[in-house]
Amino acid sequence: MIDILLKTIILVPKFGVHALQVGFFASRTARLLGLNEEEAFYAGVLHDLGVITPHKGIVLDDISNEFLINEDVPTYESPIKDHTLVSSFEVSKISKLVKRFPNLSSAVLMHHALPQYLNPDSKSDVLANVLSISEEVSKYVIVNDEELLWKDFELPLSVIKNRFFDFVYDAAIGAIKEEYTRWMLYDIKAGYNKEDIIGDFFFTEVFDFNEITELGAVLSYIIDSKSPFTREHSWRVAKVSSAIAKELLLSGEEFFTAGLFHDIGKITTPLSILEKKGKLEPAEMEIMKKHVYYSYIILLNHRNEPWFWPAVRHQERIDGTGYPWKLKGEQMTFKDKILQVADYFVAVLEPRPYRGANTPEKALEEVLRAVDYGTLDKGPAKILKDLVLGGYNFSAIDYMSSIQLDIENFEKSLLEG
Repeated sequence: MIDILLKTIILVPKFGVHALQVGFFASRTARLLGLNEEEAFYAGVLHDLGVITPHKGIVLDDISNEFLINEDVPTYESPIKDHTLVSSFEVSKISKLVKRFPNLSSAVLMHHALPQYLNPDSKSDVLANVLSISEEVSKYVIVNDEELLWKDFELPLSVIKNRFFDFVYDAAIGAIKEEYTRWMLYDIKAGYNKEDIIGDFFFTEVFDFNEITELGAVLSYIIDSKSPFTREHSWRVAKVSSAIAKELLLSGEEFFTAGLFHDIGKITTPLSILEKKGKLEPAEMEIMKKHVYYSYIILLNHRNEPWFWPAVRHQERIDGTGYPWKLKGEQMTFKDKILQVADYFVAVLEPRPYRGANTPEKALEEVLRAVDYGTLDKGPAKILKDLVLGGYNFSAIDYMSSIQLDIENFEKSLLEG
């Protein structure tokens, strides 16, 4: 499952390049310091996770190379920044990572701290300092169109040498002297070898359902909270699809997982499109629809798991009018059709920029109308109807996980602080 986290991050425009460069260079520097290379890689990839989590008015559309460079300037007033707090907090909610990498969350928290705030005998503080110099290297690669020689890095780094422990600075210079390291940084910038790099750092340790839910809760929160109109969407789809499945004596966990990850490709969808009040232009609709393609790309390593196809076929329709494959009725499984009904129902239930929220009864009417039109399957729609008209209390569903509520409350505390 950890591949889903990595593949999601590297797909984010601009941000993904910086995250992967920092992770890769941090791992190369950590190797020379005798630190855990794998831990350094994950710390680098996740170090700015809070940047892509909407907070204090910052949203994905704001993230450019200039924004990333400005955000990554440390201050003398404090060892931490708002986005490092959010990043560290979110990382701490993924227990599989915390257990495997004990220094991860602390290093992410302190990666903008200057040496006077750090302990050179602490592995997490040293790793934080490694992340700091790795960010600088990444920025130099991003802003220079021509490939630099190692000497070209040495001068700008020497000017800010006081921001790093001497031994961290020396290790970073040693790493940048390696042709392999420099060339790979530029390949990342050009879009090459990204899958190969993260593939080197996948770990195959099995996630149990609770650990899958933790990971999905953090990722879906980052993605869905880009807009208040979709803030609880994935968790709702997970709840509704699993409720339908349980009525059919199918695996609730399987459908919960499918619902949780079905829209993960929306990490690439601009907020300007998600929140447009008028009708989307054809080109904008193409961008919106493409999220399903990116969900497929992100989740592809799990194509043999039972939740995969329902997740990535949620926008297909039984009459062939859906996307991205234009599948028709029998070309899909009944499980696919459950996700389609659940996603459609939840989308109508929730508010949108051009209308308010609907009641479950009104949302059901829209689902049944789609059944009459021949776009949704009547089987799962009938189960949904039985739930809605049978008194199933949709208003009582916890539409945000405790993890998501914790992150939301943590963000609010930053605004109030």
